[in-house]
Amino acid sequence: MKKIITILLLFITGNTIAQSTFKAGWNNYQTGQIIHEFTYNYTFTDSVRLFLADSSVIFATADSMVTEAITYHLRDNAIYKTVHFFDGKKQVTKTEEYKDDNLQQANEWRYDEKGRKIFQMEDNKLNGNNYKKNYEYATDKKSGETIVTESAYYNGKIEFYTKSYYDKIGQKTKEVRLNDNNKDIIHIESYIYGDNGKVKERSVYFPEFKVTKKFQEPEGDVLPKCYKTMPMGTNEKINLHTRISFIKRFMTRMKPVIFDKDCDEFEYKFNNGTNCEIIVASTKVNNAKKLTFRYKEKV
Repeated sequence: MKKIITILLLFITGNTIAQSTFKAGWNNYQTGQIIHEFTYNYTFTDSVRLFLADSSVIFATADSMVTEAITYHLRDNAIYKTVHFFDGKKQVTKTEEYKDDNLQQANEWRYDEKGRKIFQMEDNKLNGNNYKKNYEYATDKKSGETIVTESAYYNGKIEFYTKSYYDKIGQKTKEVRLNDNNKDIIHIESYIYGDNGKVKERSVYFPEFKVTKKFQEPEGDVLPKCYKTMPMGTNEKINLHTRISFIKRFMTRMKPVIFDKDCDEFEYKFNNGTNCEIIVASTKVNNAKKLTFRYKEKV
């Protein structure tokens, strides 16, 4: 059976496209770098075959405080744009999503002095719906766990509250969902982690029915070696025009690593330390066994 793989290839260069400025929202910005992104479906039997799925161009200021991603889908004539605004800590503060030149959705985030998220808003310009979340932080004196209380609003009306508990290493151990009176518990969800640091089991208790349901998460059983970062292992110069031949050579050379029989699910990151990064990862689409390869290249 052929393995179907998706490859995401990103090129970053300051002179690939002769565009000195880009428009994000109502303002124009000086272009500092350009990212070219290519997504392929990939098959590997006797040889490597690539099938382009979609592509993007991302314009960014020199300090990366503002970026605009323009995505082109093969089966859609519309152009999709996403603008990101960042603060001095490189935390995203606002995004704007456009279809052609029409604003579809705006999102905002705010943070406290420790860099923790305290506010999030999603404003849908198509249907007029607005979602807001406020976050408060506290520390349990006995266990030392961090407790994050989330208040969720829909069109200005409180919907529910959520208390999330994190241990000292930042892993989420428990989530308690309460209804809009902040008293009645809807469910309590707890987590068990695998050796790779990912959730391997979720346990959900429903007080109203006094029932507990357990859910196995396959990612938690994946071996740690299936998630790692490695050097690209080549001094070859990569550019936009020779990317196809480079991908084929790279895939052939790295086949023993990428097709490790112990790793049904995986994520490998390769970089050359300067301007090119390649991410190779598995994914499941529509419950099918499909492998996704992602490549990031900065030129």
